[in-house]
Parts: sequence; C-alpha cells; structure tokens
Amino acid sequence: MDPPNLVVVETDRNGNQHYKRAFNTQACEQLNAWLGGFQYILNRMSIANFNWTLHALLFLHTQRVIRLQGVEEESEDDVSETEDEDEEAGDEVEREV
Repeated sequence: MDPPNLVVVETDRNGNQHYKRAFNTQACEQLNAWLGGFQYILNRMSIANFNWTLHALLFLHTQRVIRLQGVEEESEDDVSETEDEDEEAGDEVEREV
C-alpha cells in the first residue's frame, strides 16, 4: 500500500469509502523529465551542492508553473470576456432588427 501521506480516503456517491491517490502521476513524470535535463550536472556535485541545487531548481520550476497558470487563467478570462462582449453585441444587433 502507498505511504499514508500519499493517499486520502474518499467517499463515493453511495457513501462507500475508498482510498485515492493524493498526487498527480502525470505531473511527476513531467517534472522528472525536466529534471533529467540537469542529470549530467547533478551527478558531478557533492551531496551538499546537489541538495541545494535540486531545491533551487524545484523552487524555480514551481515559480514558473505558478506564473504560467496565471497567464492561462488570464487568457481564459480574456476569452470569456470577449465571448460575453460578442453575445452582448449580438443582442444589440437583434434588438435593432
């Protein structure tokens, strides 16, 4: 069984409880692939430098992902605002006819 901090108990519609993984395996695979690009450099480091560099890389990666999520949310908001404006414009045209 998975370690206890990686699973959560979830209740389905019928009230039955079951265990569910509490992490996104696809995100883990993507992160591992990104870190793989630094493998050559990391392999040649002392343990202290490895730990510091890995933590720094994870911090930078997290900041990048959060920034990209913000950009995606803004673009989604822009799209929904544009759709709302188009609908309002369409309503005005229908009223004029």
